Amino acid sequence: ETEMNTDVLVVGGGTAGFGAAVAAGRKGLRVVLVEATSKVGGVMAFCPGMPWGGGYPVDRIIGGLLEELTQRLERMDPPAAEKRTCTLENFGPEIIYDHDIATLTMFEMLEEAGVELRLNATALAPEMSGNRIAAVRCVNRNGPFTVRPRIVIDCSGDGDISAKSGVPYTLGDEQGSMMGVTISFHMVGVDWDRACAEPDPYFTKYAAQGVAEDRLHPDLAQLYLMKGFHKGTVFCNSVHVRGVNGIDPDAVARATQEGRRRCHQLAQFLRAEVPGFEQAHMAMLSPTVGVRETRKLEGVYRVTGE
Repeated sequence: ETEMNTDVLVVGGGTAGFGAAVAAGRKGLRVVLVEATSKVGGVMAFCPGMPWGGGYPVDRIIGGLLEELTQRLERMDPPAAEKRTCTLENFGPEIIYDHDIATLTMFEMLEEAGVELRLNATALAPEMSGNRIAAVRCVNRNGPFTVRPRIVIDCSGDGDISAKSGVPYTLGDEQGSMMGVTISFHMVGVDWDRACAEPDPYFTKYAAQGVAEDRLHPDLAQLYLMKGFHKGTVFCNSVHVRGVNGIDPDAVARATQEGRRRCHQLAQFLRAEVPGFEQAHMAMLSPTVGVRETRKLEGVYRVTGE
C-alpha cells in the first residue's frame, strides 16, 4: 500500500472540489484531488449541458472561478460559452456552454494550478487523531493507497468523509424525505423555430396528452425544454425520480435505470407529437442521476435566512 503526504486533500471533483483545488494550488500548496469518476464537474458531468443557472442571481455574475472559467470559454474562437436568458419564465439569466470544451478547460485549470488529480479513485475512510483527520484511506483499480494531508476539504457532495469523521448531519426534511433525483438528455436535430414557437415554455398541453395516454410518466406535468448551446439542440431536464436515497448506491442505480426508461419515452413522444422534433434524436443521456440532496452537515454556524 502506498502513502503520500500533501498539504490539502480535496475529496470530490465536482464544481466545489474543482474550485477548492484550483484556489489552494494557486496559493502554492501541494494539492491532491480524489474523484471517484473519470471526469470533473459533478452534476455538470452527470447531466451534460446543465446550464450554470446560479451564475447570475441578480443579473450580475457571482465572480470568482466561475467568472474566470466563463471568460476563458467566451474568448475562444468560436466562443464556447455565452450568457443567455433562460426560456423558462421562473429562471433568470444563465451560462450555457460546450460541455466537452468546458470540461477540458477545467482539467487545464487544475493542471495549471499544479493539482495532483486522482481520477477513478474513491476516498474510503478517515484515520482520526483525536478530532482531526490524520489520513484518508483511498482505493483505485491498483489497490489501496493512503493520503496524509494537513487539511481535508470534503466536496464529495454527500459529505462521506465528514460523516465518517463524526461530523453530525441530518438527512432530508423532518420526515427524512429528500428532493427527487434528475436524469437529463439532449435532443439533437431540432428545428428551433418551430419548437420554440410554442407560447407555453413548459409545453403543458403536450405533457398532459402524454400522461393521459400513458405515454409519459405522471410526474411529467411540465416539460423543461431549453435551447442547448449548439444550434438545433434542446436540453431536456424534465425527468425526476422521487423517493430515492441518494447515499444508497443500489437505490441510485435503480433510479438511473428507471430514469433512462422515462427519458427514452419522452424522446419518442417529442418526436411523435411536438412540432420541430420530428427529425431529432436523443443524445448525451446522463450516465447516472444527478442527486440534489443527501446529508446536511451540522456546521459551526447555520445560515437561517432570517
